[in-house]
Amino acid sequence: MDALLLIDTDDASYPSDDAMETLGDIVTRTRAVGGVLIFASTKADLADTPDEELSIFVPDEEDLVLRSESPDVFEGVDDLAAGLHDLSVDRIILAGADASSAGTPGAVYASAMAGLVCNFDVVVLSDSTTDPDGNLVAWGDAAADAGAMVKKTADTWLRM
Repeated sequence: MDALLLIDTDDASYPSDDAMETLGDIVTRTRAVGGVLIFASTKADLADTPDEELSIFVPDEEDLVLRSESPDVFEGVDDLAAGLHDLSVDRIILAGADASSAGTPGAVYASAMAGLVCNFDVVVLSDSTTDPDGNLVAWGDAAADAGAMVKKTADTWLRM
């Protein structure tokens, strides 16, 4: 089964209207089939933000909302990998804002690499993962070389 993991999709972090519209399609598809939808925030300044305001996609009571002090949400959230394995999740589809420092990849990349280490198949949505300026990230080849699948959102089929 798949889990859709959206990282830092709050208004300030995820400024690309094109990526937002593209990602909105798979969020709708995930909800329509009752899939596992996870919203994660790695922003310390959003720690006290209500869950439903943590993303432009408005998490609801069925969604999992996480806050991580680490860019790698698997490191920042205790037992995340074990809990997903318990839900029979074997593939994680990632997208969101990949805020970085000093030119290094940010939370989406770090979480994708950690997902691989935690024995998940990983899909990075190339047209829904942006840098802080709203541009698509440039590290897709590095993620693919590490073992992740890098796909366009419309070409990604959900396994539920």
